[in-house]
Parts: sequence; C-alpha cells; structure tokens
Amino acid sequence: MHVQNEQTTRDKTPAKPDARSLDAIRLDTVTPMHVCLVVDDDAIADHLVSALEGAGRHRISVFHDIADLQQSNVTPDAILIGVQQFAALRENEPMVYLRLSRRSRIVVVLSSRELLDAAHILAFADAWVFQDINAERINELIDLGLEGHCLMPKQFLSRLGVDEIRLTLLPRLSDVEFQTLLLLGQGLNNRTIADKLNLSEAVIKSMVRSVLSKLHFRNRTEAGVFAARQQPSLEQARHLGESPESPMPIPRTSEA
Repeated sequence: MHVQNEQTTRDKTPAKPDARSLDAIRLDTVTPMHVCLVVDDDAIADHLVSALEGAGRHRISVFHDIADLQQSNVTPDAILIGVQQFAALRENEPMVYLRLSRRSRIVVVLSSRELLDAAHILAFADAWVFQDINAERINELIDLGLEGHCLMPKQFLSRLGVDEIRLTLLPRLSDVEFQTLLLLGQGLNNRTIADKLNLSEAVIKSMVRSVLSKLHFRNRTEAGVFAARQQPSLEQARHLGESPESPMPIPRTSEA
C-alpha cells in the first residue's frame, strides 16, 4: 500500500522542463523594451546592437546625437549614450537631460580608461556599460538599470584596479609633471623637488596640483603612495600609453 501511494505521488509530479523550455519561459516573462543608442563610434554601436539583438526581445533604434533622438519624438525605455555625449548633455542642455531621465533609463557607455574621468557624472546615470569589459552582458545591465541597480566590474573595487586605470592616463603628464610624480613617490616636499628639478617652488606647487587633477588623486599623499607602489611600472606605462586612443578628459559639469 505504501509503495502504491509513492507511485501515485510520482505520477502527479510534473516533469522538470529542459534547458530549452526554461529559456522559452524566460523570454515569455520578460517585457520587450525599446532601446535607443546614442553613440558616435560606429564600431561600438555595431557591437552593442549585436549584443542587444542576441536577446531577441528589444526594439532598437540608433541615433548619432541627442538632437536626432529628440526630433524622432520616441520615448524609449532605455537610452544607451556615450560618456562624452552624456557629459556634454549634462553640461550644455540640463533641461533636456532632466526631460529624458524622467521618461527613460539612461545607461552610459564608456571604456575602463574613462572611469576616473567620468566619476563625477556617472552618479547621474541609471547604469554603466564598459565597452571593453562587459558589453556582452548589455541586456542584463539594462534590466538591472531599470530596477535601479548598477553592476561594477570587480577589478575596479580594488586599489590595484584603480592603479591600472591611472597607469593608462600617464601620457597626459608633461615631462616635468611626470618627474614631479616620481619624486612625490620618494616622499619629498615641494622645496626639495624644486631643488632637484632646478625649478622654483611655486612652479612645483603648480605641477603637483596638475598631477593631482590629471590623474584624479585626492591629495599629494595618495599620489605619492601610487608612485611608490607602481614605481617599476611607471616609465613603461607612460610610453606604452602614448597613442591616439588615449581617452580625452571629460569636462566637469557645473554641479560637480
């Protein structure tokens, strides 16, 4: 009798769906979205469109600038916008930014090398996509953005990860600024640095301020610790980074 009851229970238990069925269920339960791309780099736009199309559930529109998007009179669920364009939008057309952000989720597209430059504006976006790290996960990142969440690559959560970004920015420094950074790594004060470089203390003070600004250090101590920690890599990174692909500084908005 006990065996018969077990058999009856087993017969009533529904069969588990296979992986293919689960994928179909997920697609059926996810709401299709209209996603607009505002990216001026065609290669990046093509890459993102390909990743979005892989989900098979989005309506996708591509625009070269915000003006084109406004003239289209569409109201997308999400706007993927390049970081330079987003910075210009925040700086030059704040009311347009407010209008768009009330109607759509804004997802900023940037490279890892632009993270420190863009830190002051990323808080105004709903999510971020790093084109060189997690663009393949664009659909997941949009879904998270719609729910008010943002996924940060784990390498940026460590001190060494931030160091790697700063190393790519070293070509921004002039020769004197770079020498100043190296000497900050030795724990020297402005007067001693001025003596070593045969410059006035006022010039060195200006050089220190410029180094802090260009590499996004909070103070000279942070800059010195970075230079000491990365001393073997500084010269090599400075020369390797000298290429047309070095990121342009992102303008700060008046609110920053």
